Amino acid sequence: MMRSSRASLRGATLCAAVIASGAIAPAAATAQSNLSTQGFGYPTGQFSARALGAGGALGEMDPLSTVNPASIAILGARTIFFQIQPEYRTVTTAAGSERTSTARYPIVFGAIPVGTNWVFSLGSSTLLDRTSSTSFRTTQFLAGGDSVPINTKFGIDGAMNDVRFAVGWMPVAWLHLGLGAHAITGRNLITVTQAFDDSTRFSTFSQQRTLGFLGSAVSGGFELVSKKVIASASGRIGGSLRLSASDTVLTKANVPDRYGASVSYIGFTNSTISVRTSHDSWSSLGSLGSAGLKGIDAWDSSIGADVAGPKFADRILFFRGGFRTRTLPFLAAGDTVKEKSFSGGLGTTFAGGHVLGDLAVIRASRSAGISASEHAWTVSIGLTVRP
Repeated sequence: MMRSSRASLRGATLCAAVIASGAIAPAAATAQSNLSTQGFGYPTGQFSARALGAGGALGEMDPLSTVNPASIAILGARTIFFQIQPEYRTVTTAAGSERTSTARYPIVFGAIPVGTNWVFSLGSSTLLDRTSSTSFRTTQFLAGGDSVPINTKFGIDGAMNDVRFAVGWMPVAWLHLGLGAHAITGRNLITVTQAFDDSTRFSTFSQQRTLGFLGSAVSGGFELVSKKVIASASGRIGGSLRLSASDTVLTKANVPDRYGASVSYIGFTNSTISVRTSHDSWSSLGSLGSAGLKGIDAWDSSIGADVAGPKFADRILFFRGGFRTRTLPFLAAGDTVKEKSFSGGLGTTFAGGHVLGDLAVIRASRSAGISASEHAWTVSIGLTVRP
């Protein structure tokens, strides 16, 4: 009974330490399931499947991407959009390779025109996805010279979401303006489980805790449209962000500021070639976690194209491709994680133009200054309905 109690006490102390940190940042690459979801999670970019097919380069001018509120001004009909985005990762270290997968639903969006110049929208998108797990083995030494091997597993299931209410206005054909109000919500369900090899004398220890996020932000943007070029820019100013457990506020920080801009060439019929860059101040999240959890301010740049192809059954088939490079917002074992990705996609309309389907496939490579690398395939499927 004494040995079991000591082992359980050690597990309880470990769980408390993990929960107090607010997030898990493993010290060894061999103990982590991936490089991309360290800190408070992986930034999906808040891009639609169409924008992702072009490497994210269309994000500032794409009304289905919840980035620039001015972009919704072009929507001339009621619109409902839903997106599913599974990712399949492989992490390679000196110890071998590990495969994991994550199913994401990054954007749900609806918009309705009001009058001839106004559009209102409400949508929810994933700001940071924190679904991952980590496991490793240790040995607990007990009084009397005995020892027992332990398998410890950390798991987090959750995300930080951005719920945006936006208004788009088109005062003249060449100028689009937009404003957005954001509620930053979500939760992380943290689970710590310790299983002992000697299960006859030591019972499995498990503990869970739910951490919730609540914050606010405002955004604005514009688009300048000519016959051949669209110049777009947007920004988000973050308000306060609270991390709480039940009704207890554990700590406070700020929602990250963001600003971005793009230039798109539209001189070809039904086609767009675009370049985009943006900056996120992820370091403002650092105070939500432990002293060792440091957010990294990051640039996100891409180039891509959306080109009209041949007609298929009286429908235009659009082909997309792009390249994207960026820094992920948190460290992996103390090192910055870089991501480079190539993407391709296609899209077309159905049901007399009332339904639009988009498909994007992304191949991403992630690396840090450690002996580990990560490669991922992501499939993004978007469905737009215009009743």
